[in-house]
Amino acid sequence: MKVIVFEHIGITINEESDIQAFYKDLLGLKEINKFDLFDDLSEKIFGISNTVPVSLFSNDDLLIELFLTDKKQKQVYNHICISVKNRDDIIKKATSMGFPVTKIKRESKDYLLFIKDNSGNIFEIKSQ
Repeated sequence: MKVIVFEHIGITINEESDIQAFYKDLLGLKEINKFDLFDDLSEKIFGISNTVPVSLFSNDDLLIELFLTDKKQKQVYNHICISVKNRDDIIKKATSMGFPVTKIKRESKDYLLFIKDNSGNIFEIKSQ
């Protein structure tokens, strides 16, 4: 098993027509889910206090989350999701190296985990 596995990429789009024309017709991706990312969770993860519709697409090898906004944003929902064998280890390592770590409690015992690099790129960390 690989130490790190890429799970999905999240990107911000502001043209709803791109969903059909670009992601479905051009890239051949299949839409597998739609949901709303509500403002409270959006604020905790991305620092953006807006509810945003999200469409999840796949080609069997990669998942792409499309965050649909009504205009071009200075702050965006772009992120990369990876999975690791032990999230506690990566939390300790990131903290010791000075990278910002965000843990968000969920209703279940699990939690959401995000680490930012020094350029502000957001990495969502899941368990393998």
